[in-house]
Amino acid sequence: MILESIILILAYLVPLYVANATPILFHGKVPVDFGKKYKGERILGKGKTILGALCGVLGGVFAGIIFYLAIPQVFELIPNYFSLIIVLSIGGIVGDMAKSFAKRRVGIKSGGKWFLVDQLDFIMGGLIFSLIVRLPEIHVVLFLLIATVFIHTATNIIAFKLKLKKVPW
Repeated sequence: MILESIILILAYLVPLYVANATPILFHGKVPVDFGKKYKGERILGKGKTILGALCGVLGGVFAGIIFYLAIPQVFELIPNYFSLIIVLSIGGIVGDMAKSFAKRRVGIKSGGKWFLVDQLDFIMGGLIFSLIVRLPEIHVVLFLLIATVFIHTATNIIAFKLKLKKVPW
């Protein structure tokens, strides 16, 4: 039972975290919003690029496949795991972009801090998109939400110190 819970949590966590982190490494130059504005503000901001989004989705899917190869029991728990890793990866990227859109609308500039929303955007996006494939267990959702606040904060500080990010959030 505990091993199954750990596998389920990791089955969600691995593709979501990799999809969210990959755009930091492969950010590209062409912004998703092509520099367009909505009500005087950039739609998303220059940090959201086409290359970053595509690499994020591909990175999440690739990580999910590697997870499956390492722990094939995941397929017993989630028979449609390949579909799940695709929607998790896409949802994670869309969640991050939706947060960027919302930040611009409430007046928070690109790179500005928005506590909890900055940490949970990709998790919420991924979980919402995952509903297309399956309803996640409540303990999976609770673990992802609670742990991500701490894990995401720590990894962002590390990425900032490694000069991969301009801000530590």
